[in-house]
Amino acid sequence: MSAHEDRTPAGKCDADVACLHAPCFQVQLETSRQAYRQANACAYHMADVIQAVRAWAAERGVADGQLTILAIEPAAGGRQPDPRGFAFSKIPLTSLQRHDPEPAE
Repeated sequence: MSAHEDRTPAGKCDADVACLHAPCFQVQLETSRQAYRQANACAYHMADVIQAVRAWAAERGVADGQLTILAIEPAAGGRQPDPRGFAFSKIPLTSLQRHDPEPAE
C-alpha cells in the first residue's frame, strides 16, 4: 500500500498498484502526536487500506489516535478526487478490552 503522508490526495486506489478502480474512500489517521497518514481506497479495497493504516500506526507505537473514513468523489477524466469528503465513520486505534465471562459455579 502506498499511503500519503501529506494531505494531497492521489487519483488512484492505494491498496494495490494494479487496482484500476477509482478511489471513493479516504482513510485518515489522526493522532495527538502529530503522526498523520492518509490513503485512498476503492470500494473493493477499503478494508485492506484500513488494516494497512492501522498496522502502520502500530509499527510506530501510535495508539492514541483514530481513523476517519471519508466518502470522496471519485476522480473522473484524470482529475484528482475532491479532498473534501463526507466523514461517515471514526474508528479508534485502541481496541476495546474483551472480558471473558466468569465461569459458572
